[in-house]
Amino acid sequence: MKLTNNNIYILFKIIIFVLIIMPPFISNADAHVLNCSGIMEEVYKEYKEQEKDEDSAMYVVLSDAGCEYGVAFGESVEKAKKRAFKKCEEYRKDANYPGKCEPFAINDEIVWENFSENISFATSRRRSGIDEEKYSGDSEYRIKSSDKNLIKFNEQHKLTYVNSDDDIEGRFLYDQEDVTDDYQLHVIYILASDSEDKQYDVKGVMEDVVLTGNEYLKNKTDNQQFRLDLTKDGKLDVSFIRVDKTKEEIHETKAAADYFSAEAVMRGFYHPKKLYSIFYQDSYVDEWGQLGGVDYYGKNGITQILMGVTYLGDNPVDEGFHPHVHELIHALGFVQLCAPGAIIEDNHWGKNDHLGYGDDLMSQAKTTLGYMDRHVDGKRKEYYGHSNPNCELDFKKSAFLEPTEKDFQLPPRTKSCGRSIWQEKYNHELALDCLTRLNF
Repeated sequence: MKLTNNNIYILFKIIIFVLIIMPPFISNADAHVLNCSGIMEEVYKEYKEQEKDEDSAMYVVLSDAGCEYGVAFGESVEKAKKRAFKKCEEYRKDANYPGKCEPFAINDEIVWENFSENISFATSRRRSGIDEEKYSGDSEYRIKSSDKNLIKFNEQHKLTYVNSDDDIEGRFLYDQEDVTDDYQLHVIYILASDSEDKQYDVKGVMEDVVLTGNEYLKNKTDNQQFRLDLTKDGKLDVSFIRVDKTKEEIHETKAAADYFSAEAVMRGFYHPKKLYSIFYQDSYVDEWGQLGGVDYYGKNGITQILMGVTYLGDNPVDEGFHPHVHELIHALGFVQLCAPGAIIEDNHWGKNDHLGYGDDLMSQAKTTLGYMDRHVDGKRKEYYGHSNPNCELDFKKSAFLEPTEKDFQLPPRTKSCGRSIWQEKYNHELALDCLTRLNF
């Protein structure tokens, strides 16, 4: 049978469907493969939109260890093919995947071959239980540890001000010396290239917002709060970044939270024992807070870095503690989809990790309660202090809270070190292994 452009596309979707839906077993080596769904659902759709106006190419590799891709648009088809192949091969090698990248699409024509081999590979996959990889989500940005522009965490002293006017007393581009080696929360204050500097970092505004968030948590939990990254003087350690995009460019960015997270990582903010909360001084579309993510390709493998992002431009700044705490709880893996009140519907991260009823910090439903009055799992049955045997992740046990439980938990990870929001049994060894991939 001759394979047409349309039925090649259908066959590839069948492969992806089989990888994700068919039930039986999956080994550790198979885990990355399940993320291949992102290629068809996101990357290929975007490729199709842009290839209408430019010469283009998309290369993919599908192996027993997982999948990667490369997309390029250029002055000619040949240049696009070369760049797409190069990108795909770089990511394949960084991920230590076997095989070789092959062309999937040239301009608007799908040219992928070797379907019989790939279909037999796909249909041999078996799994049982919940597929955590399906709900991990894809980041818009990839960063390789070999990138020459990447600042290592212990080399942040190399950072310099782009705008000399930003160099004011009490401001720091880097993470200051720690007073504890425990897991802790670090705060970053971000401006666009053309933002007016309101100096929220040096005037104590960021510190007030974060301390209010901690006060809220103490009142709504069992007297717990985020362990903060403090200076030797006991002040909140706030780092400063001015990015190269203008406010308008950021407004037009598809995923501003991912962009800000990538900018932070490129400046060395990716310590394995730190949770990062970003505050962007201005507004972004109609968002108040978002979860940002970056796929980090290190020498020891891939891992996903997650950060909470709060936008301060459209709402009262002193109420910013609400999205600040909300997004950090998302970054820590909550609300888990195995929680009885979790919303089970698709969104950017695979499923909607919120509660389906109101009056809670992690709910999307309407409420008449003020921000300081909203519950943190008030009935202790969803994500804090609960006793669900088939949903073991518990915010109360987070390593980033103090006082810290003896049997503390790290942010949950899938076997491919992505964010896991459906992990019935907490895997501490896996979570720790994924963090060690950030060691420098």
